[in-house]
Amino acid sequence: MPADEQEELQAVSLRLKALGVTYLSEWDVLTFLYRHAASLCTATQIATLVGYDKAEIGAALNRLETLGLIQRSRISQGIRIYQFLEPAELARRSSLTELMNLAQNRTGRLLLQKNLKSSRHEPRRTRDSGLRLA
Repeated sequence: MPADEQEELQAVSLRLKALGVTYLSEWDVLTFLYRHAASLCTATQIATLVGYDKAEIGAALNRLETLGLIQRSRISQGIRIYQFLEPAELARRSSLTELMNLAQNRTGRLLLQKNLKSSRHEPRRTRDSGLRLA
């Protein structure tokens, strides 16, 4: 791996640590809410929109709320308002801005992907997966 790429990976890793984001699903949910500012929906709807299962998104939402990056309203008729919160700390806010700018292009997204864990859960394997002929 070239020295420049190694340095970029380390810089991205430091920014992610400052922000507190560990998993790709957390990043994807954070990006979704960052771009939409506020969203009136269910965790299942967010899961569908960003392409994860509900359990993974539920864990990501809990973690992001704990980190103070999002705020959730109380549930009303099965729906919540999910709102992005800009970090109050300058270092975290700066890291978020730099990472969001980095994610604007493919190279940046690949750097982020290399620094984030892919999943909290093992992929589900079903007993009867595969094609069936009727």
